[in-house]
Amino acid sequence: MSRPDLEGRDASPLHLARVRFSDPMAPPTTTAHAGMPQARLRRVQWSTDLGTVRRLFEGYRQWIADHRDPAPSSQPRVESGLAEVDRLLRELPGAYGPPRGEVLLWFDGDEVVACGALRELAPGIGEIKRVYVRPDFRGKTFGHPFVRALMDRARELGYEVLRADTLPSMTAAIEFYRELGFRPVPAYWPHPVAGALFFERRIVG
Repeated sequence: MSRPDLEGRDASPLHLARVRFSDPMAPPTTTAHAGMPQARLRRVQWSTDLGTVRRLFEGYRQWIADHRDPAPSSQPRVESGLAEVDRLLRELPGAYGPPRGEVLLWFDGDEVVACGALRELAPGIGEIKRVYVRPDFRGKTFGHPFVRALMDRARELGYEVLRADTLPSMTAAIEFYRELGFRPVPAYWPHPVAGALFFERRIVG
């Protein structure tokens, strides 16, 4: 999950507090924690949310490009990784749409405080992507239930294994994944950022 993300330390170009979705009153999929009495979690509605999701994902792509490995020897991997991100952007909802994908949005009132996505990597294997938590909502009391909601949705979609990636600098995110039972695995895509870490957890059985 190498991005300005869950409990990360780096600054992010995404300011979700400024984003207003066109259908903020859609039925929630679950209720948030007690510290956010107006909070609700809902699935993306592509007919109205596509433009906003695209802008959020484009911000992620820019952040990745700004932090990519500058070494000349790494350019083939960098370009391959960015090309994969660009392809997913062009094809939205694509891999993040039904029947095997999902995007979850967490609101506090009518403001987005977090987003996260799921996509299929292989039969039975899903991946957590594009997770972002607004800085003033970061922390385990918020991050844990949000990622658990993604894990629950992944089970509903029929996934048995979930994967994720992050950066060495995201020490809190690394600790977070480990606490949730994710274990390190070899790289499964050509990440553009040097030293990216990859994790996996079995979520059924």
